Amino acid sequence: MKKTSRAIVLLLSLASLSNAADPTTIAEAFKNGKWDGRIRFQYFYTDWDDNSAAIGKGAPDGKGTAIGGSIIYKTAPFHGISAGAGLYTTQNFFNITDPEDGLGATTSKDLFCRDTGCAYGDGFTVLAQAYIQYDVSKSKIKAGRFLVTNPWITPNDTKMIPIVASGINIVSGEIPNTTLQFDYLNKIKDRGESFFGNLTTAGDVPTKIAAYYQTHDAPGVAMLGIKNRSVDGLELQAWGMYWDDIVAQGQIEANYAFEAGNEAIVSLGARYIKQFDKGAGDMILPQANNNDSDNSISTSTIMGRVVVNYENAKLLLAASKTANSGDLLAPWRGFPTDGYTRSMTQTDWNAGTKAYKIGLDYDWDNILIDGISTSLSYSHYNRDEIKKPYQKMTNRDFQNGDTDQYNLDIIYKPSKNYEFKARFMDQKNNETTAYPKNLSNREMRLEANYYF
Repeated sequence: MKKTSRAIVLLLSLASLSNAADPTTIAEAFKNGKWDGRIRFQYFYTDWDDNSAAIGKGAPDGKGTAIGGSIIYKTAPFHGISAGAGLYTTQNFFNITDPEDGLGATTSKDLFCRDTGCAYGDGFTVLAQAYIQYDVSKSKIKAGRFLVTNPWITPNDTKMIPIVASGINIVSGEIPNTTLQFDYLNKIKDRGESFFGNLTTAGDVPTKIAAYYQTHDAPGVAMLGIKNRSVDGLELQAWGMYWDDIVAQGQIEANYAFEAGNEAIVSLGARYIKQFDKGAGDMILPQANNNDSDNSISTSTIMGRVVVNYENAKLLLAASKTANSGDLLAPWRGFPTDGYTRSMTQTDWNAGTKAYKIGLDYDWDNILIDGISTSLSYSHYNRDEIKKPYQKMTNRDFQNGDTDQYNLDIIYKPSKNYEFKARFMDQKNNETTAYPKNLSNREMRLEANYYF
């Protein structure tokens, strides 16, 4: 309780500082920096169809409640140089969550500390962001610990504390209608962790790769991308990733938007990802699990979508398919099918997987209450039962089975300072011959945010 009180008091006291104006000295750069604060509440509940050990989850329903937030500070630029820091905390306020609440929990585990020695419900505080930035012309260079967004890594800020990476980030807009981005990363802090480990310590890294680099020096990863919008309505992207001695990936994507009638806007999108084995296959050895005669993880995924915006509504139709030759590696919550067929908790880039999704977003302004929006979706994941994924899938251990999932999100933003979210998911996980257990479940996530 004392730790909780100190963390909340620190958030509130830091938020009372304010500033403005262009600096002429280093002291003024710090004085005129910008503060952003957030207080956050989250409650997760997972309701398993079958709690029995014989044919079900083998644990009670899971739940977790946490409160915390963040204080983020960035100095004003002095001769183009600025510095930033971000302090985050998550706490089991008044010990509402018991360790026993986590026996059947899955997605709520990241609400709390997952370091070695932590118990379910333990809170923690971490200085996750700490970086130096240099802005020149239309380019910026950042070094240290910071939030990164590219096709392979995102903050994935759906729990109390986001994913943060350590390295170098360069973003340039010097070429007209074009953005270049380069990232070199060598450390990562996962959502439920207080420490920065090497890139193989992330939760979605295949187990055998993580085990190998417990006794070997782990490499950093280089990522390079280009986005171009020279043609009206058309955005083109090309990205490459190289993780030395493990894997390389290339990605291309095109999105084209045009008007249909007087009010509708139609967007057509397609993404293709090609994966090249650079040593991961020798560690994973997928032959026994995936009927892969060459033990290589070289593979590919293709996906497409149609998005129709009409007045307050947005309709999504999407499909994707991963080749039979292997799973895509997606170790840092980048989600290869994000924006297409991925839905909450789902991994749909395993070998031989076909996925389909339909979604409808609606903004209820001027109809019900201003500030309310909803998102409703249905997804179907048709997986190859004989192929065993390289890493654990959410609620599925290492087994492949088809999934049908329904999601409803309700978001209420009465002002710029307040945001409330309710997320409901109903998921049917089909049993397989190798794993004949009922792991179907329903999940509810409630969240409240206050920004200051």
